[in-house]
Amino acid sequence: MKRALSLLFCMLLVACAPQNRQPTAPAPAPTLSPDQRLADFLGTAVTGTSASFSGTTLGSSVTVTAKDVYVSALGELCREGVATTSHGLTRIAACRKDETAPWQLAPAIFGKEAL
Repeated sequence: MKRALSLLFCMLLVACAPQNRQPTAPAPAPTLSPDQRLADFLGTAVTGTSASFSGTTLGSSVTVTAKDVYVSALGELCREGVATTSHGLTRIAACRKDETAPWQLAPAIFGKEAL
């Protein structure tokens, strides 16, 4: 009995001892590429709003103006935009399959004359 009480006492001491638990820091948010930031802006912007981006595939310095929202032939929600680059104006679009999917820049299918 004396042994059992000693064992119980030791177990209580171990349970009450300070634990060496280091708090886990939240995972850092992933760094978005310039193209992804541009697509996110275009997808969520109010029509007529403009923003500038650097380092995108459209050029090193790009100003994007959000235009109208539409549903593509694939059933994706899209927003048209006009990108002003050092090469002139380019029509662009950002689309997503559903509300949980990220915005993606759509492949360019219009020439400069389509503006």
